[in-house]
Parts: sequence; C-alpha cells; structure tokens
Amino acid sequence: MKIISAALIAIALAAPVPFALAQGMTGDLLIREQAIEIAAKQGMAHVLEAELDDGEWEIEGCSADGRELEIDLHSRTGDILKYDLDPDKDDDCAMVAR
Repeated sequence: MKIISAALIAIALAAPVPFALAQGMTGDLLIREQAIEIAAKQGMAHVLEAELDDGEWEIEGCSADGRELEIDLHSRTGDILKYDLDPDKDDDCAMVAR
C-alpha cells in the first residue's frame, strides 16, 4: 500500500509541470502595440484594424502614400507571414496620405 501511495504522490507532484509550462507560453505572445510597431517598420503609416486570429496578428492599414496594406505576423516570433501592398491608392487611405 505504501508503494502505491508513494507512486501516486510522485505522479501528483509531476502533473502540474506541463500545465505550468503551457501557461508560461501564453506570456510569449506579442501584444498589440508590438505587432503594430513591427507593421510600422514595414511601411504601415496608419492602422485601421489589428486583431489576433489563429496564432497570427492580422493588421490592416495604409501606407504613407495612401495604399492599403495588410500584414500578418506570427503571434510569438513577429515573423512576417503575409505582406500585401495594394498597387492602387485606396479611398479609405487617401486621407492618410494628405
């Protein structure tokens, strides 16, 4: 009986470790301001929308010359997953270029 109890105690003590590691991983996500800062370094002059979706920051905005710009970033590393700059000026972004 003592052997079984000791084994159960050992299992119980080891169980929280993966849970604690998983909790710590959520702290590694980029916050909104960090994602926007990365987008600004890539030419985004004005942010229209920024949302975290399925592990990616999806940022939509305008370039300094009035074109629509969409940038998706990896939520942990900040790596650019998508960079889409419209070739034509956008009406919503025209005011930013002025």
